[in-house]
Amino acid sequence: MSEQSIFDSGKESIFFQFVLDRFFEVAFFSVLTMAAATVYTPGGWHLASSAGVSDMISVLQRMCWNTNGWERPSGERCEGGDPAKQGYGNEEWNFCIDDALHGYVFGYLFWQPRKNLRHEHFQVLFWTRQPSPTQWLLVGAYRDASLATKDELQELDVFFDRERIYKRRLGEALGKVDRADQRRRRKIREGIPNSARHLRFKCPVEKVEIFQQRPPLPRVFGGRSVGAYFARPTFLKKPVAISSLHAAGSESPLKHSPSRLLEDVYPRATPASLKMIYPRHKELSNQFVDWLRRNGKTTVVGQERKRVDVEFKDGACFCRAELKVCYGVKTTHGIREALGQLLEYNYYGSRTPAGQWYIVLDTAPAKGDIAYLRKLAREKLLPLSLCWKLKDDFRAVSLAGES
Repeated sequence: MSEQSIFDSGKESIFFQFVLDRFFEVAFFSVLTMAAATVYTPGGWHLASSAGVSDMISVLQRMCWNTNGWERPSGERCEGGDPAKQGYGNEEWNFCIDDALHGYVFGYLFWQPRKNLRHEHFQVLFWTRQPSPTQWLLVGAYRDASLATKDELQELDVFFDRERIYKRRLGEALGKVDRADQRRRRKIREGIPNSARHLRFKCPVEKVEIFQQRPPLPRVFGGRSVGAYFARPTFLKKPVAISSLHAAGSESPLKHSPSRLLEDVYPRATPASLKMIYPRHKELSNQFVDWLRRNGKTTVVGQERKRVDVEFKDGACFCRAELKVCYGVKTTHGIREALGQLLEYNYYGSRTPAGQWYIVLDTAPAKGDIAYLRKLAREKLLPLSLCWKLKDDFRAVSLAGES
């Protein structure tokens, strides 16, 4: 076969794939009126009633791997495409509700819908490929998304600039790239991370959901073979009853069994995510204790003793610290669990309440988290302090009595 005929064959193949994609897209729209939905039970996926969502276009969209709950980049290097080239993916802010405008989160999908879909509503199910152990997982959803108008995106652009969101996101992207990697850093600065013009989909904040337990995604889902391409979502024949996904956590067996203490500390984690959390929690604990000792003012009393992560003395003040790895979830969820544990460890049974309660995170909290804890400390007189890992150091903020 000549080089010319090979070239022609390649063009025909590309054209055929394009026609095939359009065919499946059109075929999908012809069944939108079907009223059944796919739901998950321990026995697998099956059909059930889906009143209220059957008129939506339901798609599966792959996102790059992220360990910060898709609120900001986490610097993972296990993906190709944009994360490998520029150090982050635009979708890594898709669940950052703190940046909402007029009650809407604006998110990134590689897919560009056709103009005739501009008035449609979408159920977008996001999935990712967990690197270790390798597994496809459903991670969250836009339960009622729609396409943003040109005017809305222009307003979003002004909002991002005025509120310094662009500057913050630039810093978040640069913070995950080594300073010596000038090529990637230059590419990030040139690209304006998460530029408003790319955020074509919007979703009401109350309809944005990240799954605390991530159900495994089978290769055939909702009547379709799931494609792994970022650029081409999988169109489902039927919408999915999202409420059913909350009970669909991964049941995959693990070679490594984390401690019972860790399972109690992270009650919403799946067995697969516990395998990732366990070494990070241990590392965070050791780093925090080292930081306390370097401080020179503290004496460590105990580490992971009697179910408490760390107990120490700061001068004459006895302190208890609850550590949280915010792996794949928002810092708000970690703070919620830490507060419950600190209340138990200080008041349940015969324990002596500590003079200071520390919540220690492996990543920076949101502004709303700090405001919430300050309000609790002030109005409920709780002796709270918040601490989080900052590169090779920790930042501590005393919250008690602050306004």
